[in-house]
Amino acid sequence: MKKQLKDICETITKGTTPTTLGYNYQETGINFVKIESINSYGMFEPEKFAHISDDCNIALRRSQLKENDILFSIAGTIGRTAIVNKSILPANTNQALAIIRLNNSEEYNLKFLRYQLASEVVLRQTEHQNQG
Repeated sequence: MKKQLKDICETITKGTTPTTLGYNYQETGINFVKIESINSYGMFEPEKFAHISDDCNIALRRSQLKENDILFSIAGTIGRTAIVNKSILPANTNQALAIIRLNNSEEYNLKFLRYQLASEVVLRQTEHQNQG
């Protein structure tokens, strides 16, 4: 039985750049994940995280990450994917990464879904839809 991603998701959204709302990045604080924080193998590179304040994280509550969220890059390097794990939380992200949060992450194989999103078929479709 075929299902569309939207049919199995609680949320599909993206983040916001903190400076858009008047916040600055900090040396320490809440992890802020950008595309360059995710390598081509779908692993996080914490040394490449930016950081934001607690107040900024609250203001950006729509893009606060949760365990088992799947991140999918939608700008710059299209199609880079990762699964959020407890070790990086609390964390937030910007508008270049889509947040895909399943209704029931235990019902689906997250690694398989991540691999599907990174597949050539999906990448071709994404590039076809790319508006710049």
